Amino acid sequence: MASVAIVRHVPWEGPHRIARCLEQFELVECEPLDGFAQLQLAAAPSAGQAQGQNALPDPERLAGVVVMGGPMSANDDHRLPGLAAELRWIERVVAAGVPYLGVCLGSQLLARAAGAGVRPGSAPEIGFAEITVTAAGEGDPLLRHLAPRTVVLHWHGEVFDLPSGAVSLARSALTEHQAFRLGDRAWGLLFHAEADEQLVACWLREPVMRREARDALGPQFERSLTAAASAHAGELKRRGDAAFRAFARACAERASEMP
Repeated sequence: MASVAIVRHVPWEGPHRIARCLEQFELVECEPLDGFAQLQLAAAPSAGQAQGQNALPDPERLAGVVVMGGPMSANDDHRLPGLAAELRWIERVVAAGVPYLGVCLGSQLLARAAGAGVRPGSAPEIGFAEITVTAAGEGDPLLRHLAPRTVVLHWHGEVFDLPSGAVSLARSALTEHQAFRLGDRAWGLLFHAEADEQLVACWLREPVMRREARDALGPQFERSLTAAASAHAGELKRRGDAAFRAFARACAERASEMP
Protein backbone atom coordinates (compact mmCIF):
# COMPACT_ATOMS: atom_id res chain seq x y z
CA MET A 1 0.00 0.00 0.00
CA ALA A 2 1.35 3.43 -0.96
CA SER A 3 2.01 5.89 1.86
CA VAL A 4 0.93 9.49 2.45
CA ALA A 5 2.74 11.45 5.18
CA ILE A 6 0.60 13.56 7.53
CA VAL A 7 2.58 16.25 9.35
CA ARG A 8 0.90 17.39 12.57
CA HIS A 9 2.31 20.30 14.56
CA VAL A 10 -0.07 20.21 17.54
CA PRO A 11 -2.36 17.41 18.73
CA TRP A 12 -5.64 19.16 17.92
CA GLU A 13 -4.79 20.07 14.32
CA GLY A 14 -4.91 16.73 12.56
CA PRO A 15 -6.12 15.96 9.03
CA HIS A 16 -9.72 15.38 10.16
CA ARG A 17 -11.87 14.82 7.06
CA ILE A 18 -8.85 14.88 4.75
CA ALA A 19 -7.83 11.51 6.20
CA ARG A 20 -11.18 9.97 5.25
CA CYS A 21 -10.57 10.94 1.63
CA LEU A 22 -7.17 9.19 1.70
CA GLU A 23 -8.36 5.82 3.02
CA GLN A 24 -6.75 3.90 0.15
CA PHE A 25 -3.31 4.93 1.43
CA GLU A 26 -1.27 4.12 4.50
CA LEU A 27 -1.22 7.36 6.50
CA VAL A 28 2.13 7.95 8.21
CA GLU A 29 1.84 10.57 10.96
CA CYS A 30 4.88 12.75 11.65
CA GLU A 31 5.20 15.25 14.50
CA PRO A 32 7.90 17.93 14.82
CA LEU A 33 7.71 17.54 18.59
CA ASP A 34 10.48 19.96 19.49
CA GLY A 35 8.03 22.68 18.53
CA PHE A 36 5.59 21.44 21.18
CA ALA A 37 8.22 21.64 23.91
CA GLN A 38 9.70 25.00 22.99
CA LEU A 39 6.30 26.64 22.78
CA GLN A 40 5.46 25.10 26.18
CA LEU A 41 2.10 23.81 24.99
CA ALA A 42 0.09 21.94 27.58
CA ALA A 43 -0.20 18.89 25.34
CA ALA A 44 3.57 18.48 24.88
CA PRO A 45 4.45 14.76 24.84
CA SER A 46 7.20 13.27 26.92
CA ALA A 47 10.74 12.95 25.64
CA GLY A 48 10.18 9.22 25.28
CA GLN A 49 7.40 9.82 22.76
CA ALA A 50 9.50 12.10 20.62
CA GLN A 51 11.92 9.41 19.45
CA GLY A 52 10.97 8.28 15.94
CA GLN A 53 7.78 10.32 15.60
CA ASN A 54 9.78 13.36 14.55
CA ALA A 55 11.34 11.60 11.55
CA LEU A 56 10.18 12.87 8.16
CA PRO A 57 10.05 10.10 5.54
CA ASP A 58 12.10 10.01 2.36
CA PRO A 59 9.95 11.88 -0.20
CA GLU A 60 10.92 9.41 -2.91
CA ARG A 61 8.95 6.73 -1.03
CA LEU A 62 5.77 8.78 -0.64
CA ALA A 63 2.63 9.04 -2.76
CA GLY A 64 1.67 12.30 -1.08
CA VAL A 65 2.20 14.73 1.80
CA VAL A 66 -0.35 16.64 3.90
CA VAL A 67 0.99 19.35 6.24
CA MET A 68 -1.47 20.75 8.77
CA GLY A 69 -1.64 23.89 10.90
CA GLY A 70 -0.44 25.03 14.30
CA PRO A 71 -0.07 28.14 16.49
CA MET A 72 3.60 28.66 15.67
CA SER A 73 4.71 30.97 12.86
CA ALA A 74 6.21 29.75 9.60
CA ASN A 75 9.03 32.18 10.48
CA ASP A 76 9.85 30.37 13.75
CA ASP A 77 12.45 28.12 12.11
CA HIS A 78 15.24 30.11 13.80
CA ARG A 79 14.05 28.93 17.22
CA LEU A 80 12.35 25.64 16.32
CA PRO A 81 14.89 23.23 14.80
CA GLY A 82 12.10 20.85 13.82
CA LEU A 83 10.45 23.55 11.73
CA ALA A 84 13.74 24.38 10.01
CA ALA A 85 14.19 20.72 9.11
CA GLU A 86 10.61 20.58 7.89
CA LEU A 87 11.15 23.52 5.53
CA ARG A 88 14.14 21.77 3.98
CA TRP A 89 12.10 18.57 3.69
CA ILE A 90 9.23 20.39 1.96
CA GLU A 91 11.71 21.65 -0.64
CA ARG A 92 12.67 18.02 -1.31
CA VAL A 93 9.02 16.94 -1.47
CA VAL A 94 8.19 19.54 -4.12
CA ALA A 95 11.39 18.85 -6.08
CA ALA A 96 10.52 15.14 -6.17
CA GLY A 97 7.08 15.85 -7.65
CA VAL A 98 5.25 14.41 -4.64
CA PRO A 99 1.69 15.78 -4.31
CA TYR A 100 1.63 18.24 -1.41
CA LEU A 101 -1.38 19.68 0.40
CA GLY A 102 -0.59 22.38 2.95
CA VAL A 103 -3.35 23.68 5.22
CA CYS A 104 -2.97 27.00 7.10
CA LEU A 105 0.57 26.80 8.54
CA GLY A 106 1.20 24.07 5.96
CA SER A 107 0.45 26.55 3.16
CA GLN A 108 2.70 29.18 4.72
CA LEU A 109 5.54 26.66 5.01
CA LEU A 110 5.11 25.76 1.33
CA ALA A 111 5.31 29.45 0.44
CA ARG A 112 8.46 29.89 2.51
CA ALA A 113 10.05 26.74 1.10
CA ALA A 114 9.42 28.21 -2.37
CA GLY A 115 11.16 31.48 -1.44
CA ALA A 116 8.14 33.67 -0.66
CA GLY A 117 7.55 35.74 2.47
CA VAL A 118 5.13 35.10 5.31
CA ARG A 119 4.04 38.16 7.31
CA PRO A 120 1.28 39.39 9.64
CA GLY A 121 -2.02 40.06 7.91
CA SER A 122 -3.94 43.30 8.28
CA ALA A 123 -5.93 41.64 11.08
CA PRO A 124 -6.45 38.11 12.38
CA GLU A 125 -8.87 36.26 10.12
CA ILE A 126 -10.84 33.91 12.35
CA GLY A 127 -14.32 32.53 11.72
CA PHE A 128 -16.47 31.34 8.85
CA ALA A 129 -16.34 33.60 5.81
CA GLU A 130 -16.43 33.34 2.05
CA ILE A 131 -13.55 32.73 -0.31
CA THR A 132 -13.78 33.60 -4.00
CA VAL A 133 -12.06 31.23 -6.41
CA THR A 134 -9.99 32.97 -9.10
CA ALA A 135 -10.32 32.31 -12.83
CA ALA A 136 -7.24 30.09 -12.59
CA GLY A 137 -8.76 28.33 -9.59
CA GLU A 138 -11.89 27.48 -11.55
CA GLY A 139 -9.73 25.28 -13.76
CA ASP A 140 -7.71 23.78 -10.91
CA PRO A 141 -8.30 20.09 -10.02
CA LEU A 142 -8.91 20.94 -6.33
CA LEU A 143 -10.18 24.50 -6.17
CA ARG A 144 -12.77 24.09 -8.91
CA HIS A 145 -14.84 22.18 -6.35
CA LEU A 146 -15.02 25.35 -4.23
CA ALA A 147 -15.90 27.65 -7.15
CA PRO A 148 -17.18 30.22 -7.55
CA ARG A 149 -17.48 30.92 -3.81
CA THR A 150 -17.56 28.83 -0.66
CA VAL A 151 -17.85 29.70 3.03
CA VAL A 152 -14.86 28.15 4.81
CA LEU A 153 -13.26 28.36 8.25
CA HIS A 154 -10.42 30.85 8.60
CA TRP A 155 -8.01 30.77 11.53
CA HIS A 156 -4.78 32.65 10.89
CA GLY A 157 -2.94 35.83 11.74
CA GLU A 158 -0.27 35.63 9.05
CA VAL A 159 -0.49 35.59 5.26
CA PHE A 160 1.89 34.56 2.50
CA ASP A 161 3.19 36.31 -0.58
CA LEU A 162 2.67 34.39 -3.80
CA PRO A 163 5.80 32.36 -4.63
CA SER A 164 7.50 32.97 -7.95
CA GLY A 165 5.88 30.81 -10.62
CA ALA A 166 2.89 29.92 -8.44
CA VAL A 167 -0.74 30.43 -9.43
CA SER A 168 -3.16 32.23 -7.09
CA LEU A 169 -6.33 30.16 -6.76
CA ALA A 170 -8.55 31.99 -4.24
CA ARG A 171 -8.93 35.19 -2.23
CA SER A 172 -11.09 36.55 0.58
CA ALA A 173 -12.24 40.01 1.63
CA LEU A 174 -9.21 40.36 3.94
CA THR A 175 -6.57 38.27 2.18
CA GLU A 176 -5.39 38.55 -1.41
CA HIS A 177 -3.99 35.02 -1.65
CA GLN A 178 -6.02 32.34 0.14
CA ALA A 179 -4.78 29.44 -1.98
CA PHE A 180 -2.10 28.75 -4.55
CA ARG A 181 -0.66 25.95 -6.63
CA LEU A 182 3.05 25.52 -7.20
CA GLY A 183 3.75 23.45 -10.30
CA ASP A 184 1.21 20.72 -10.99
CA ARG A 185 1.10 18.93 -7.64
CA ALA A 186 1.67 21.28 -4.70
CA TRP A 187 -1.24 23.18 -3.15
CA GLY A 188 -1.37 25.63 -0.27
CA LEU A 189 -4.73 26.42 1.37
CA LEU A 190 -4.65 29.15 4.02
CA PHE A 191 -8.21 28.25 5.05
CA HIS A 192 -9.72 25.09 6.54
CA ALA A 193 -11.94 23.25 4.07
CA GLU A 194 -11.80 20.23 6.41
CA ALA A 195 -13.80 22.07 9.09
CA ASP A 196 -17.12 20.87 10.50
CA GLU A 197 -18.98 21.00 13.81
CA GLN A 198 -16.75 18.34 15.39
CA LEU A 199 -13.54 20.14 14.46
CA VAL A 200 -14.79 23.48 15.80
CA ALA A 201 -15.88 21.84 19.06
CA CYS A 202 -12.45 20.21 19.40
CA TRP A 203 -10.59 23.46 18.82
CA LEU A 204 -12.78 25.35 21.29
CA ARG A 205 -11.60 22.99 24.03
CA GLU A 206 -8.01 24.19 23.54
CA PRO A 207 -6.90 27.23 25.61
CA VAL A 208 -4.66 28.54 22.81
CA MET A 209 -7.52 28.46 20.31
CA ARG A 210 -10.05 29.93 22.73
CA ARG A 211 -7.75 32.85 23.47
CA GLU A 212 -7.20 33.56 19.78
CA ALA A 213 -10.93 33.37 19.05
CA ARG A 214 -11.86 35.63 21.96
CA ASP A 215 -9.29 38.23 20.91
CA ALA A 216 -10.59 38.24 17.32
CA LEU A 217 -14.33 37.79 17.83
CA GLY A 218 -15.10 39.04 21.33
CA PRO A 219 -16.81 37.39 24.32
CA GLN A 220 -19.48 35.68 22.19
CA PHE A 221 -16.85 33.83 20.15
CA GLU A 222 -18.00 30.34 21.14
CA ARG A 223 -21.64 30.93 20.28
CA SER A 224 -20.69 32.64 17.01
CA LEU A 225 -18.35 29.89 15.82
CA THR A 226 -20.68 27.07 16.83
CA ALA A 227 -23.66 28.63 15.06
CA ALA A 228 -21.63 29.30 11.91
CA ALA A 229 -20.30 25.74 11.88
CA SER A 230 -23.85 24.39 12.04
CA ALA A 231 -24.97 26.70 9.25
CA HIS A 232 -22.13 26.04 6.81
CA ALA A 233 -20.66 22.61 7.58
CA GLY A 234 -22.96 20.63 5.29
CA GLU A 235 -22.03 22.51 2.13
CA LEU A 236 -18.37 22.72 3.16
CA LYS A 237 -18.23 18.96 3.72
CA ARG A 238 -19.60 18.31 0.24
CA ARG A 239 -17.32 20.77 -1.54
CA GLY A 240 -14.25 20.26 0.63
CA ASP A 241 -14.38 16.48 0.41
CA ALA A 242 -14.61 16.72 -3.38
CA ALA A 243 -11.41 18.79 -3.35
CA PHE A 244 -9.66 16.32 -1.03
CA ARG A 245 -10.69 13.39 -3.23
CA ALA A 246 -9.10 15.24 -6.15
CA PHE A 247 -5.90 15.43 -4.10
CA ALA A 248 -6.21 11.70 -3.44
CA ARG A 249 -6.34 11.13 -7.20
CA ALA A 250 -3.10 13.10 -7.58
CA CYS A 251 -1.55 10.84 -4.93
CA ALA A 252 -2.82 7.73 -6.75
CA GLU A 253 -1.25 9.00 -9.97
CA ARG A 254 2.03 9.51 -8.14
CA ALA A 255 1.79 5.99 -6.66
CA SER A 256 1.33 4.53 -10.14
CA GLU A 257 4.63 6.13 -11.19
CA MET A 258 6.61 4.69 -8.27
CA PRO A 259 8.74 1.54 -8.70
